Amino acid sequence: MRLNPRAAAVGAAVAAIVLSGTAVANATIGDSAAAGRNSARQATAKASAKAAAPRPCTSDDVSFYFGGYTASLSRRSFDLTLLAHDGVVCTLKDTPLITVKGSPDEDKPIPVSVNGRGGTLVLRPDSPLHTTAIYNIPDAAEHTLKVSSMTLSMPDHSSRSTYFFTPGVSEIYQAGVSFTSWTTGLGLGQGEEAY
Repeated sequence: MRLNPRAAAVGAAVAAIVLSGTAVANATIGDSAAAGRNSARQATAKASAKAAAPRPCTSDDVSFYFGGYTASLSRRSFDLTLLAHDGVVCTLKDTPLITVKGSPDEDKPIPVSVNGRGGTLVLRPDSPLHTTAIYNIPDAAEHTLKVSSMTLSMPDHSSRSTYFFTPGVSEIYQAGVSFTSWTTGLGLGQGEEAY
């Protein structure tokens, strides 16, 4: 049997075209399937991240604890600790949203300063947050402010009010009260405040 060189060359060229077309088709289909799988994975990851993003805290999400009272000749301080209820994960700014109110006969506003780094913190049952209230006692009657309560507001605008560390009226220096940034970890909170 004689082989025609021209027929052999045409046959080889056809085979090369068919094989290269198949390779291109396989590569394109494979790339497309891989891209589809990657897109699906990315969409699932984004949905999971969105679903897992903690919501802002409400006043019903947390318990409040007082403790760590300290006293020197002129300065006083106490800790306020927040602990999330079981199963709750929520966020709040690192700046305590606390206001202080005077007693019914106090006609001057109570100055309050708060510290913060401009961040957002996540509150979990195993990761409490605490702040320290710092104030001075008055040195003279004319420098005295009478404080009776404080209110903690949450990102959703709900709030809780309670007394200023102890029931009754506390006399403080006219400069007011300073609250440190929320800090992650245990403060010196001792007993839960009942609401």
